[in-house]
Amino acid sequence: MALDITCGLKCLHSEEIIHRDLHSKNILVNNGKLLIADLGLSKKIEANTSSMANRMGIVEYIEPQCFNNADYKKDKKSDIYGLGVILWEITSGRPPFSNYQQQELLSHHISINKLRETPIRDTPLEYQQLYQKCWDDDPNIRPDNRY
Repeated sequence: MALDITCGLKCLHSEEIIHRDLHSKNILVNNGKLLIADLGLSKKIEANTSSMANRMGIVEYIEPQCFNNADYKKDKKSDIYGLGVILWEITSGRPPFSNYQQQELLSHHISINKLRETPIRDTPLEYQQLYQKCWDDDPNIRPDNRY
């Protein structure tokens, strides 16, 4: 599952397209393959986007910079952040922060308090390190999608 999603994202990025709304509800299954869907918010990388568009999507999958900096422009690393959350979700079997009681404050806690989900017990360490690197607060720490 993780490989299918990563390969799909790599394909988008190779065409200089950022999805900008990557989350598990935008992953479809077709003939046993997982596919990235709903490219409604996607853009060519050179295209201008408004800061309001940066905040569109599901909060749990939006990188913290979008809430902290009105001038921040989403890029490939923004999609990598969402991928990291999806990778965690694959191991947990549930949406991120589904037990979180204060949904209206979630963006604040993700961006300011650096709130992330706890790794699931018995998750292979390399996989855990990968998704934690993907959802790192610093986009420069996040891996690129060249592998």
